[in-house]
Amino acid sequence: MMRNQEYTQEVVNLHTHSFYCGHGSGTVEEYVQSASEKGIALLGMSEHCPVPDGRWNRSRMDFDQIESYERDCRVAKETAPEGLSVLTGYECDYLPEYQSYYAEVAERVDYLICAIHDLSTELSREYSVFWNQLSKKNLATYTDMYCESLSSGLFLFGAHPDLFGYYYHTWDGETEACSRAIIECAVANNVALEINANGMRKRKVQLHDGWRNPYPLSPFWEIASEYPLQVVTNSDAHNPSLLKEGYEACAQIASENNLQFCSYRVEREQTGSTRIVLV
Repeated sequence: MMRNQEYTQEVVNLHTHSFYCGHGSGTVEEYVQSASEKGIALLGMSEHCPVPDGRWNRSRMDFDQIESYERDCRVAKETAPEGLSVLTGYECDYLPEYQSYYAEVAERVDYLICAIHDLSTELSREYSVFWNQLSKKNLATYTDMYCESLSSGLFLFGAHPDLFGYYYHTWDGETEACSRAIIECAVANNVALEINANGMRKRKVQLHDGWRNPYPLSPFWEIASEYPLQVVTNSDAHNPSLLKEGYEACAQIASENNLQFCSYRVEREQTGSTRIVLV
């Protein structure tokens, strides 16, 4: 027998990072407490997923912390106050060589989300989109990697697809082509894309005609309005106090572009297994 429950976007946050990620703060327990206080009904923890070969270890939890993180999430599920459901997830940077590994991870957690933070395929080298100016070639690489992620069949949604705006400061033909490719790939693979509030909390980018947030990128979401795209939003909180930060601003972006947020359906089996889908 299966028990289903649906949640609308305004009471959901599935993109969060605690102290485990190394650049966030707060425990899983503190996130649960904050979610309860802020009216969140469905909380998902989504630490950056470490990989066996240690790639991206400057910005991921240690591989040997996986057991502790997942145990904390299980305890949170069992002890969360009435009216709050807690899910265990990971935010994953995708490369084809990790397909089978991520598939194994997906079997024991509730969901995975994808993102591209690094453009290097070399194990010994990182090329973070947060640390380096992006060239047109880099932008094409980002697009290809992001579309590979969406096409993998592993992920509930794609996080901050317009992250390339952090260090690519011109809107031009390449950014439009990048945006359309990612959006079209998401639609073709029935994967949602995220309007991410964390970019509103980062330092602003100076352009020749003023300042803007590094992301969300307004032109990206204007293009999205031309497609039957599934859209979600999250705070991408790196501190429990930020769980609802930016939700109203993200909702405004969606409204201005006639984008409709998805709802979430959580399907629970009597065996205790959980599945989450977008509706």
